Amino acid sequence: MNVLFLSNMYPPHVIGGYEALCQEAVEGFAQRGHQVSVLTSTYGYGREFSEGNIHRLLSLEGDLQFYKMKDAWSYPRRRERNLQHLRRLIRAEKPDIVFIWGMWNLSKSLALEAERLMGSRVVYYLANPWPIEANMHQQFWDAPATTPLKTLAKRLLRIPARIVLREEWQKVPLRFEHAPCCSAAQRDQLLEAGVPLQDAPVIYEGVDLTNYLAQAGKRTFELKDGILSLVFVGILAEHKGVHTILEALSQLSAEERKRLHLTILGKGHQQYEARLHGLVDQHQLSDVVEFHAPIPRPQLPEFLGRYDVLLLPSVWAEPLARIMQEGLACGMAVVGSANGGTAETIIHGENGLLFQPGDAADLARQIRRLLEDPSLLRKLAEGGRQTAEERFDIHKMVANLEAYLLKVIQSSNPA
Repeated sequence: MNVLFLSNMYPPHVIGGYEALCQEAVEGFAQRGHQVSVLTSTYGYGREFSEGNIHRLLSLEGDLQFYKMKDAWSYPRRRERNLQHLRRLIRAEKPDIVFIWGMWNLSKSLALEAERLMGSRVVYYLANPWPIEANMHQQFWDAPATTPLKTLAKRLLRIPARIVLREEWQKVPLRFEHAPCCSAAQRDQLLEAGVPLQDAPVIYEGVDLTNYLAQAGKRTFELKDGILSLVFVGILAEHKGVHTILEALSQLSAEERKRLHLTILGKGHQQYEARLHGLVDQHQLSDVVEFHAPIPRPQLPEFLGRYDVLLLPSVWAEPLARIMQEGLACGMAVVGSANGGTAETIIHGENGLLFQPGDAADLARQIRRLLEDPSLLRKLAEGGRQTAEERFDIHKMVANLEAYLLKVIQSSNPA
């Protein structure tokens, strides 16, 4: 089988688990004897180049954090060049399947062109809601400006920008004929929004469980110095809900906070990071909260092994948080928002704890439960580890995707 992967980003430069997962699928397919190639963006490099079967040729629609108005005027040239790269690579590689992963910050015209060229031999793996998210241009030009000068600039330039970018406001008629999803929650969200998913089985994401399970095997479930250690790992952004954790800690008593320590690992938008530091100061949590810079992913199992509880406070309905899978496999007690793939995975009181999204008081209650009953840590950890082994093994995921793609090829080439 010859598979061309199409992804907005590809390691080592990524913003989340979706792109990292793409690499693991690529490597898994290669290990199973399939021919694979990747078409992705120049993100992290700023220049076009190919290295082996990895082709970093596509231009993203804009900066990940700060959209520049000039991106509108360069859109026609960028769009056409991206399409040329896709056409050329399909001609050169002659893939049996074009396998589309994350498309956020890439024009959907790329997926449409893949469907035009490949017909039924296009498969989507949907692990975030990019098909229904406003693209980078819509987010900027439809939003109010933040300063008087930008308000004036937008007023003068919005109409010509909309003319140049008109395709980005039009509904792109993608067929999504073959579209496995990472969770039932993700599939249901897309269907409810009107995305015409046709064949959309749930194929859960996976991680290499080996090092995480090894950490789980070392746990004693005895609190070090009587301190319950909490950790958040991820991008520091509003939708991730890190502020909910700090607000929850502020609702615990002084005596309860003395028995807690929270580490926040990650980085994000400067304004949101400043807000988090402001909350720490406002609620006098500096003795309880530590901010930690991101670490290389290979160090994550050992890092998670130091903590008792993984917090997943996302306000938005995460399709399936990768860090949740890693925390479960690592023998941690996972406490997460009751939405998206987290609510689909966590059975409250059996393999983790749930709280209502954005409800700091509810989160405080769950933390208090763990403080009052440390034996609950072992019960949740054992249930969580079993869930990870049964559902989130990367080898099982790759095997399931392989079987699905082979079925698509067979159905498109009837005997």
